[in-house]
Amino acid sequence: MRSFRSAAALAATVLAVLVGLCLPGSAAAADGHSAVRAAGPAAAAPQAVRGAASAAVSPQAIGDCPSTYFCFWVNSGYNDGPGKFSGANTNWGDYSHSSCSGGTWNNCASSGYNHGTSGLGVEVWNGTGYTGLSACLPKDWSNNNFANLVWPDSSTSFNDSISSNYWTSAC
Repeated sequence: MRSFRSAAALAATVLAVLVGLCLPGSAAAADGHSAVRAAGPAAAAPQAVRGAASAAVSPQAIGDCPSTYFCFWVNSGYNDGPGKFSGANTNWGDYSHSSCSGGTWNNCASSGYNHGTSGLGVEVWNGTGYTGLSACLPKDWSNNNFANLVWPDSSTSFNDSISSNYWTSAC
């Protein structure tokens, strides 16, 4: 009976630690990946991006974004799109979209929603081949106006600046 109590106490401790790691408000994942933060005067504090989708996700945006995809739109307010990725993509320039200034999704997203599956986040990069600045967007993360965000540890706008992505359990 004593070893059962010890095992139960150990399991409860491990569960408490795991739950603590998943709570909202942490600005960086355990592997050092950072969350996107708000732009402007309050930009010094990281924006909490963990947890449920924001109330700003429109029902149409959710309906346009199938489960298991990271979806993004040319304009703020989930307008003109969505582009949809379910896998890793080293170069968003490989995917055309006629209303983007370069004719491709490269550096063209202004709003987005991670409707991924299995709790995975999507790591996005401002350079092709997973280079440059990066941010990890947890499952159900959304933002209807990327102009209000900057890349972590920078003053660079998140708007129209995503060039590659992959899925990760690290955010």
